[in-house]
Amino acid sequence: MIPHPTFSCKSVPLVLFPRLSNQLVLDAAVEAAAEFLSKAVKPVMVGGPKIRVAKAGEAFVELADASGYAVAVLPSAKGLVPEHHPRFIGTYWGAVSTAFCAEIVESADAYLFAGPVFND
Repeated sequence: MIPHPTFSCKSVPLVLFPRLSNQLVLDAAVEAAAEFLSKAVKPVMVGGPKIRVAKAGEAFVELADASGYAVAVLPSAKGLVPEHHPRFIGTYWGAVSTAFCAEIVESADAYLFAGPVFND
């Protein structure tokens, strides 16, 4: 029997490094985003399923209240924002959205997507 070379090598240890962040860069990014959003005439917020995973649904609704932006959800995040919320415009799903919701989202001049999962 001839040994296969794959099994004769020593394994490579797996080392995971902690994620590091730079507070100055984060602060600058938040400031730039806030400046961009403050200049928007027709901004819209769209919530995705990762908001639920992060347990940030309440914070998302509070942001909608504080900002006054129109708010929609992706289909995988239905129920994230109460449908009776005064800023709620519906479920945004591209071409199969309601005409009202699609028109508002697609005509916006600024988007704040939070927790989305984009696919096809």
